[in-house]
Amino acid sequence: MEVQVLPSVSVIITTHNRPDYLKESLAAVLKQTVMPKEVFVIDDGSSVSYEEVLSFFPRDQFTYVKVPVASGANAARNLGISKSTSDIIAFLDDDDVWDNDYLEQHIAAHQHADAVTCGYRFLETPDKIHINETEIITTDVIKKGNKFCGMSGVTCKASLAKKLMFDEELKNSQDWDFFVRITLEDAVFRNIPKDIYFYRRGHVSISTEVANMPLEKVFPRLKAFKKHKALLGKEAYNDRVANQILSQIGKKNNKLGWIGLSVKEAGLVATAKVILGKDRLRRKFGK
Repeated sequence: MEVQVLPSVSVIITTHNRPDYLKESLAAVLKQTVMPKEVFVIDDGSSVSYEEVLSFFPRDQFTYVKVPVASGANAARNLGISKSTSDIIAFLDDDDVWDNDYLEQHIAAHQHADAVTCGYRFLETPDKIHINETEIITTDVIKKGNKFCGMSGVTCKASLAKKLMFDEELKNSQDWDFFVRITLEDAVFRNIPKDIYFYRRGHVSISTEVANMPLEKVFPRLKAFKKHKALLGKEAYNDRVANQILSQIGKKNNKLGWIGLSVKEAGLVATAKVILGKDRLRRKFGK
């Protein structure tokens, strides 16, 4: 009887100043029903010590790499990719937690895929689940936005990840950019329509950060859309830019300044869609 040899997996956990969260995420990785070949904990220039947390785990089960100066999650992921010697790479942010059979399910999906995503549940409210029923992710699907998951729900053939790498210039929409480029390689990109990990969002103050952001700080957040402007097309590009500029508009000071910037960068129609809402806009104009 022929014994099936499973592909090997490298896990790349990126972390920054959150040793307590890493304790949960690393513990979940080391309890997988199918164990990874190698686990890299990439510490992106943390200013706090991880020694106490790392001491809870057998040091021969993972490799801890401390980057001297914080360079961002994408740079940390790229460092992990460069160190990987496995068939598949699995990405994990330090604040998210996999189910015990997460890798087992992803490996099974890789029998017919080059990259795989999945659904998740919120760690703070486990009854709230995000699942996209789409099973094949194409360029047409993903160019409308990432309606799937963040990088903690992504695995990718190592050969593909090493070819693409992550764009270290991007401050946001990093997962979306990576997904777009996967599909442009004509790779088979599959989604598991099940929630198989916990996504943590309660600690994140992104909404507060965006609400208090000065106007000029928004431009780096538009880089991913500008990068794929031709792919998106004029209407979709303007919609994405307007949504980004007007994110948290209800909480922002200088609302007129933000609305004016949106009109300048994305046009009046796209700006109106965000402010009024598409359905309301259709009713207003009878379309």
